[in-house]
Amino acid sequence: MSSLKKQPVKQATRLMAATANCSELSIAYGKCIASKYQNMSKDACLKEFISFKTCVQQQLARKV
Repeated sequence: MSSLKKQPVKQATRLMAATANCSELSIAYGKCIASKYQNMSKDACLKEFISFKTCVQQQLARKV
């Protein structure tokens, strides 16, 4: 039962580390959102989001 409690913490830790490793792309995405939030349109920051998402996914990929 204790292993079930530790699993979400381990996953959250991995996600935080992956996000930290992609901080420059995260900042670029955040700046894009901030600059367009009053006049947001669909896919306005898609390029920045895709770059950030891809980086995080690569960081989370299981190492073989």
